[in-house]
Amino acid sequence: MLKMFIESFKNLVSEPETIKYPFSPSPEPKGYRGVIHYNEELCIFCDKCENICPPGAIKFVVVDYESGKKEYNYNPYLCIYCGACVRECPKADDGCLVQVEKRMPPLGRSVPKGKELGYFINRIENPKEVEIKWREIEEMNVKSKEEYKAYKRAKRVKKI
Repeated sequence: MLKMFIESFKNLVSEPETIKYPFSPSPEPKGYRGVIHYNEELCIFCDKCENICPPGAIKFVVVDYESGKKEYNYNPYLCIYCGACVRECPKADDGCLVQVEKRMPPLGRSVPKGKELGYFINRIENPKEVEIKWREIEEMNVKSKEEYKAYKRAKRVKKI
């Protein structure tokens, strides 16, 4: 009984062990799977990350049919942070796709920007248009791939 009284008294006068949640963010645990960062210079545009992504948070849009150059579009608000894209990427060891121990802040009045997040999120000005713009990217993805296949087919036929 005396031990319980002493422990209770210590708890009354000591600092709390919990974090001050609404006023300070909670720290990420070691090994936290966070946002995917992309390095365009290292990408070989193999589309493996797009094909393996369970929620479809990565979409490539073909921007130059001649060279096959594609635009990387990543929706961090659709991503489930499973890391499948990083594991599948053949250039991940070089730093093409990296999963960092960082959270994406909730959509509020502004959208976080950064070259490492790809083209999609950097074009969004109003957080309310994220969903609408992502649907447009999905449509552009399908259309550009169909046009690219048709272009390659026509080019192949021309050679024959």
